Amino acid sequence: MEILAIYPWPEFWSMGEGRGAPSFFLSITSFPKQGHELHVLMPGPPGSPLEEEYHGVHLHRFHTSVDYMPEVGNSKLLQHIKLFTSYRYWLSHATRFARELADELEPDAMFGMGALGAPVARIIAEERGVANVTRLFGISTAEVLHHPIKFRLRYREIRAFQTPADYIILHNDGSGGDEMARRLGVDMDRLLFWPNGLDRAPYMKKPDVAEVRRRVGLSDSGPVVLTVTRLHPEKHVERLLNAAEGVLAERSDVTFLIVGDGEERDSLEKLSVKLGLTPSVVFAGAIDRDELPGVYGIADVFVALSDRTNMGNPTDEAMMSGLAVVALDTGSTADVVRDGENGILLPTDGLPRLPSILLGLLADDDGRRRLGEAARVDVDRRLPTVEERQAMEVEAVERAVSERIGERS
Repeated sequence: MEILAIYPWPEFWSMGEGRGAPSFFLSITSFPKQGHELHVLMPGPPGSPLEEEYHGVHLHRFHTSVDYMPEVGNSKLLQHIKLFTSYRYWLSHATRFARELADELEPDAMFGMGALGAPVARIIAEERGVANVTRLFGISTAEVLHHPIKFRLRYREIRAFQTPADYIILHNDGSGGDEMARRLGVDMDRLLFWPNGLDRAPYMKKPDVAEVRRRVGLSDSGPVVLTVTRLHPEKHVERLLNAAEGVLAERSDVTFLIVGDGEERDSLEKLSVKLGLTPSVVFAGAIDRDELPGVYGIADVFVALSDRTNMGNPTDEAMMSGLAVVALDTGSTADVVRDGENGILLPTDGLPRLPSILLGLLADDDGRRRLGEAARVDVDRRLPTVEERQAMEVEAVERAVSERIGERS
């Protein structure tokens, strides 16, 4: 089977090769592993290779300096004009290049990745009469469902849901994608609302504690409070820094380890200095995926404080590592973290209590162990392996192609 994917980002990793969320990388590399030819049309900066082999995938770039996924910020008029302009520019250019590539490849299926990939893939699929599958990676629209103006300004995601497709594959990251789909009238029989997969073994292996601590810049001893996240405004890492101030006033031996990178890093480092937290707060930057299990393995408590959802990959990884997890009760986080049973679920008005919660957990070895063991059992029961999860994705495209063939026969 030959598939043409439309991908709107210039890279597959959010924090550099092998660092950050693995979903984009796994979505493309799963097809050649199952014996299929996958071609990906994507933008690339001037000077980047127009064609390239990447982990068994055929990449086809069109050169552009336009950022098709600009940040909106605080809904300022000029920012939204930029967003709309880049969106229209993408639809025009990506569709033209996709049409030319499809004429050459004659694909059996289109695979629209992300909100921008979906409408382009649908156009080509309809022109060629082939199967079309949309792959979305979580959404931000559900949190503004009850704000009419803000909701309409998320037209890129809205259109992605409303774009006709044989199936829509959506990551169940707790951000309300299923609610969004129902609101927009999506046929729920064609919505494949799945969690990501997780391989167990790396997170259950005991790390070389001294080596990992040295590698991430920690002292030889002392408890560690960890967060692993993209340093983006919606993740609200400043909340952890504010809590650290209260914790360190009581216990100076605690280190707060922040793993990840992003546009907020500079401001967060400045806040850490302003609050007098250095050297007890360590910004380790982005870390290779292969090294992350060891980082979870040296921690005592994991914290996630995003406004949108806190049931994404890092929370699952921390739970599989047997960590006591403290998560803000946003999105569908309560479906994963059950307060007092397999973690601590912090109500949205409970942030002032965070320092005392952390101090209590750090003082209670048995309590942390109990929460961590229950969390590990829950993840093992709830999540497929990476291999199982990616096979499900490939099978959805195979099924769409088979159904199209059946319709024609």
